[in-house]
Amino acid sequence: MNYVSVLDDIFKQFQGTRFTIHYWNGQVMEYGTTGTSVFTLHIANAHTVKRLLLQGALGFGEAYMEGSITITGDIEAYLALRHQFRHVRPSFRLVYAKLLAQLTQPWGRKKQIAYHYDLGTEFFSLLLDATTMSYSAGRFVQSADTLDQAQVAKLQLVGDWLQLPPGATLLDLGAGWGGFAEYSATKLQLLVDGYSLSKKQLDYATTRIKKVGKSNTVSLVYQDFITATPSRKYEGMVMIEALEHVGQNNLVSFMTEISEALAPGAPWYLQFTGRYRPKLVDPWTLKYVFPGGHLPAKEEFLAAVTAAGLMVERFEDNTDDYLKTMRLWIDALESNQTEIEALFSPSFFRLWQLWMHGAYVNFDLGDMSLFRVLLRKP
Repeated sequence: MNYVSVLDDIFKQFQGTRFTIHYWNGQVMEYGTTGTSVFTLHIANAHTVKRLLLQGALGFGEAYMEGSITITGDIEAYLALRHQFRHVRPSFRLVYAKLLAQLTQPWGRKKQIAYHYDLGTEFFSLLLDATTMSYSAGRFVQSADTLDQAQVAKLQLVGDWLQLPPGATLLDLGAGWGGFAEYSATKLQLLVDGYSLSKKQLDYATTRIKKVGKSNTVSLVYQDFITATPSRKYEGMVMIEALEHVGQNNLVSFMTEISEALAPGAPWYLQFTGRYRPKLVDPWTLKYVFPGGHLPAKEEFLAAVTAAGLMVERFEDNTDDYLKTMRLWIDALESNQTEIEALFSPSFFRLWQLWMHGAYVNFDLGDMSLFRVLLRKP
């Protein structure tokens, strides 16, 4: 099978930005219709094409991590163009190539196992802001705000939306590195309980709470918020980019059960990545970045809110804040490439590079959105 011709059948259908493919046999071809070539896709061998035909996004992601596919130039231009794959008209040669690839796959081959990296503070400190260590979108009051300024502004925004009086009780679902717990205790004078499923994050957060002398008003515990049954009523609740880990099948039951922990009239602030149209997370992201994850569609989320007996008091789309946050994370990632590869591996770096650029493109194209929501218990 001539796999160069197979890919040629696909890429010659692409419209828009011009790009170049450097094939393993030395052939170099240009595709697209607009301007000059902005990136070059290097494909190492025909076996890589078989993986792309059989596995789609998963095959591409793994090939990129391994280095059998590389991109020079504007990687985000490629990630934007790949959305055209769904519109490709299959030729006879393409259909036959997919069938042949399926038939020539070795039987009994063990499935590849997802890498399980211990992503502690050592990695994320190279990526996130030093002030809050927030692994979530900041709030950019000014376009020129630094990442630290934006993350502090995000904590202030959450506090402003909640409007809780000093001494009020707050439940932080997915407390991360403890940035909001610390802010709530020191700036808002709240009594905070927080859940975390990362022991490294929990250790870091507990230490920072001790440093500011708030161990008597903040309690952070190792607890899965999906199975949690809080024994008290809280006067406020916060969930900053943790709803994505609830899962599609658990959304209604989770929101219904956890809302029982809210006192009458209590607010619940949520910030999460969602969509306007339902769509599954792609297989590569599920395997390597976001196991078990689901990005709720707006209508799906609002239906769960109604089922939980809650009221929507405020709903905003602040996607531009995630675009700015992602751009700063990407800059930090790529400026620390040498150190990250030394700590982990080149494959690990390429995983995060591909995921971050891909997320940026999906936000930019409107495939993903940043929602900030304030709910209230009647």
